[in-house]
Amino acid sequence: MATGLTVRDQVSLFALMVVARPVTNRELRDLAGLEITAEVRRSVNREAKLVTTTRRGRVNTHRLTPDGLSWCDTALVAGCPDGAKFPAGALYAVLDSVGAYLSRSDTKLGEFFRPDIETWIRAAYAELTVRRSPGSPVKLSALRPWLEDVPRDVVDAELDRMIEQPDVRLTAELNRKTLTDDDRRAAVEIGGEARHLLKIGAA
Repeated sequence: MATGLTVRDQVSLFALMVVARPVTNRELRDLAGLEITAEVRRSVNREAKLVTTTRRGRVNTHRLTPDGLSWCDTALVAGCPDGAKFPAGALYAVLDSVGAYLSRSDTKLGEFFRPDIETWIRAAYAELTVRRSPGSPVKLSALRPWLEDVPRDVVDAELDRMIEQPDVRLTAELNRKTLTDDDRRAAVEIGGEARHLLKIGAA
């Protein structure tokens, strides 16, 4: 287990553990009030590669490596580190209870903290439209690379379910001449029609 991590480093790793998927600093700020800064990245990777960072367009996404997940698994039952004060101390008390439950129930960490696919899709859409108005169309060919490691049929099923919600629309590209091979491969078929564009939010 890596040593010499500050409380901030450890809390950052726990935040990535809970999200359980690649996440941008913008989303981490909304979810946990913190960022994976360059300083944190240097610290958590000094002795072991605990976090991996991938460039997506203009932003980075961060996620735990297998070693990072293993670190969290061990740290859950390691107790509160010296010097941890409120509110971090309260967090460690909660995590200690979670670790005890996982141990008693023989539940693996990756089974307990699992990504919510709809939230992941919405987060990726938000990043792709951050400088555009709500409801702007996003090509599925641009969206799919953000959904790392999620089987295509799982993403397609979630998109099919999401269009029942009033703010979600999946539409076909009317100008078929503009479609690339990637666009055609990324399309999802719903109701016998290939849908290429995702829109979330106001029309």
